[in-house]
Amino acid sequence: MQGRLVGPWVNELRATWKRAHRSEDKRACIIDLNDVTSIDKSGERLLRAMSKKGAQLMARGLYVKHVVEQLKTGGVNTTSFSADRTVRAEEQ
Repeated sequence: MQGRLVGPWVNELRATWKRAHRSEDKRACIIDLNDVTSIDKSGERLLRAMSKKGAQLMARGLYVKHVVEQLKTGGVNTTSFSADRTVRAEEQ
């Protein structure tokens, strides 16, 4: 996944997740967020739900790593870096 996890892209990821998660296959699901530059609240909610169902979230950028850690620990206001709730990695 690359770019922004916002709006319609959240819906696309949700649909893909549902299709893949339906199977009885017990393989690990790894979500590669290394090239994601921003995540909105709906993206955070989806990633939190996916993580709770066993998906592993991978991230290397400072911003996305922070969001992932906050999701895993149940942190509040995970994207407090910006008032508009979405931050580009280059702004940090």
